[in-house]
Amino acid sequence: MAAPKTYLVCPLNWGLGHATRLMPIIFDLKNQGQNIILCGDGDALQSLSNAFPDLKTIIIKDISIRFSSKGSIFNLIKIIPQLIYRIIYEHWKIKRILKEENVDVIISDNRYGLWNKKTHSIFITHQLMVKLPSPFILFEGILHQMIKNFISKYNECWIPDYSDHINNLSGDLSHKYPYGSNTKFIGPKSRFSFINNQNTSSENYDIVVVLSGPEPARTDFENVIVNILRESEYKSLIIQGKPNQQKVHLKQKLKIVSHLSSSEIKEALLNSKLIICRSGYSSIMDLEYLKKRALLVPTPGQTEQEYLAEFHANHHMYISQKNLNIEVIKKALFKL
Repeated sequence: MAAPKTYLVCPLNWGLGHATRLMPIIFDLKNQGQNIILCGDGDALQSLSNAFPDLKTIIIKDISIRFSSKGSIFNLIKIIPQLIYRIIYEHWKIKRILKEENVDVIISDNRYGLWNKKTHSIFITHQLMVKLPSPFILFEGILHQMIKNFISKYNECWIPDYSDHINNLSGDLSHKYPYGSNTKFIGPKSRFSFINNQNTSSENYDIVVVLSGPEPARTDFENVIVNILRESEYKSLIIQGKPNQQKVHLKQKLKIVSHLSSSEIKEALLNSKLIICRSGYSSIMDLEYLKKRALLVPTPGQTEQEYLAEFHANHHMYISQKNLNIEVIKKALFKL
């Protein structure tokens, strides 16, 4: 039997999705007897540490990128210098970590600088291209080539989707342009896939809202949904997506919790009549795994989420955040 390897696993700290989709991969590696070190920063690292408290953690500071609900393509352009700095910093930092830790394999989820020539490096992404608004669509091919060049530094690129160009979850994001020879499709990865149904939930909800994504857009969405649901007739649960906190607020029929374990979230979603969430790719994979429909509310200005919401419109409902109201929710409860 081959000796166990040591894997350094590091998600991007942009919401929780990059971390949650790593959970089934970490679970499989643990079952194989491999050694795992968790790496990262902020809520993403905390969520992995909560799920796997026995694993060692190393902090790689992430730059704080704030994404307003009044987002636009110009917000993305403004953060390009920050993104370039982060890649350079990550690449420098991983060299220092590898001098201190005996790492055999690096698994980086959307952190472009975490590769090393002397260590087998794996990049995980569903986004081989960036969806741009129509005035800028001519630049999509250029951005795709830039992304492809960054990914070529890695030994492997894993895409958590089906390889089928028609029946898949990511659409153009993974399938529109040619991908490199180091690329392979590993199938969708949901945090719920390694959790057995416990059926321990004693509460059924009309509506469960799962909040996620970078600030201040996450808080803006929370404020909108709280204002709608706190006076409604529906028994509702809002999961704030704050793994560093453990708070519970009750407002009539509305319950707000900072964070729940993956098993608790799974039970809540399975026992709800309606799910409301962002249209991030990890949320799409979770919904696909649970075979549940949802009312998707894309983060304003995040063209990827706007595209995914429209791409999955045959299965889910979607609405812009500014048009979300109680009547839309009532319609979704009836339709879904």
